[in-house]
Amino acid sequence: MKFVTSLALLATAIAVSASPVQKIFNLVTSGASDASNNGLYLSTEHVDPLNSKAVFREKTDAADFYVVNGTVRYDAPNGAPFAIALVSGEGLQGDVEISVSPTTGSEGFSLTSEKELQTSNKDFGGWLVCAGDDDLQGLFYENSSAGDDVPERCDAVQLDVVYKTSS
Repeated sequence: MKFVTSLALLATAIAVSASPVQKIFNLVTSGASDASNNGLYLSTEHVDPLNSKAVFREKTDAADFYVVNGTVRYDAPNGAPFAIALVSGEGLQGDVEISVSPTTGSEGFSLTSEKELQTSNKDFGGWLVCAGDDDLQGLFYENSSAGDDVPERCDAVQLDVVYKTSS
């Protein structure tokens, strides 16, 4: 019986160790026409227990992201698995939400060989840095179903992946 138990534990250990290790990364802006919008680190601003806004903060306050099955995940300080989602809407400036359980818009993300975050969302026209409601600038997306102009007070950017080194 001890042999069977040991064998079961060994099989479990092998299965756990064979799980893919997620590469943790920060998201940083580049390619902005206004140089002050380059090098901004994506973070979150708490809205309510299940939702946060995507905002830019100092590098030391950057959120750590990883991709699982086309969803960009972020583990909140309380351990809750948040996900980035593109919120559908009528406006040219679409909201980017970071939510515990987004109902739509959280799938189809991937990292390019150039280490940029992209999405297969049909309404996605590009990433935007826009003035926020407070002192923090926010991350939005250009909703191509509403037009192809960059909204006023916004700057088109790329979101670059900067992998974190393990310590």
